[in-house]
Amino acid sequence: MQPSWWSEYDEPILEILHESGKALPPRVIHFNLEYENRASPHRSTVKRRLNRLCDHGLTEKVDDSGYYIITDTGERFLEGELDAESIEKD
Repeated sequence: MQPSWWSEYDEPILEILHESGKALPPRVIHFNLEYENRASPHRSTVKRRLNRLCDHGLTEKVDDSGYYIITDTGERFLEGELDAESIEKD
């Protein structure tokens, strides 16, 4: 069972960031989620989810550029070392 803050879009967002290995803006993440048929969230949902993932230490905003990267915690989550319930809000 996932915690109340978790969304069905969170893992696909983390996967896009992980696979790219780059800092990406929400617009590019949104495009790739739809292009690769992973998920179809609204663009504003992607930005909101990225902020929530930042709150829990899974992603990090790169200065004020509007770009996001996956953190070591996010990588550990994708590798199965952590589950969403064990991740607390920063």
